[in-house]
Order: sequence, then C-alpha cells, then structure tokens
Amino acid sequence: MQSSTFGKKYTFYRPEYVINFQAVVSQKSFNTVNIEIAPCVDKAAQWDKKITLQLSEVDLFKYFYTLSHGFLFKYESRYHGAERNKSISFSESSSGCKVSVSDKGKMFHFSCTVGEWFYGQMLILEQLLSRPLSLDEAKTLITVTKTNKNSANG
Repeated sequence: MQSSTFGKKYTFYRPEYVINFQAVVSQKSFNTVNIEIAPCVDKAAQWDKKITLQLSEVDLFKYFYTLSHGFLFKYESRYHGAERNKSISFSESSSGCKVSVSDKGKMFHFSCTVGEWFYGQMLILEQLLSRPLSLDEAKTLITVTKTNKNSANG
C-alpha cells in the first residue's frame, strides 16, 4: 500500500494506543483514508510498530451504504495489503466506535469516543465526496441520518 498524495489527518491518543485517520489518494487514483494504530509507551506513539491499512473502494461504499440507511457501522474487511494479510473492523455504538486492525496475527484496538469517531467519519465522507465538508454538513450527514439506531452487518 502506497499513496501518492497525503491530506488532512486526525490523530487521537490513549495511554496504550494512538489512532490516525489520514486522507490519501491511492495508487489507483481514488480518494480514500489510511487508518493507522500504534502502541504508546510513556505517552509517546511507537510509529515504527504501527499497523496501517488503507480503506478500499468497497470499504468506503459499504460505510456510505450503512450511513445512508441510518445504521450503526459494524463492518469487517479482510485480505488487505500487498500480502493480503491485513484486516480491519469497525463496531460503532452509541458511545463511539471500536476500530481494530491486524497484520500477520498482531492486532491493535482503539475505542474512539463519539467526537473522535465523528471526525473519522467526516474524513471518510470528504474522501467519498471529493470535497471538504463544513461541520454543519458533516453533522447533518452523520448525526441526523443515524436517527434510526439499528445495526447493519456485513
């Protein structure tokens, strides 16, 4: 996974892990998001031990489908990366979203708060729409659309 262009990013910390959502353009020239999770030691991110996964077009559209139907996002995607040994899962709830990434059996988890997940979702939507969103637009798309708090799997 390599990207030709890096853009906006949001990074959030916990005592044990840090997560980074970053806008990128893929080698196939579509807008997407890289998600990186790295361990933290003494409040310092260990970026050399991170797991990075780039969302595929299918991942992005699955997110949009789930959002557009007002569902909470519960999704797992496997066989990412050059060796097809990386996976990612999202489990959204009323308190935020647990994001898990794995690579060759190593797994990291990060539980985003509602606010942190809002910014992650906003970045995904901006990449899908190929334009920045105002906070009001993002709020309308993300929070108002999810009035029916059912869950979709799949």
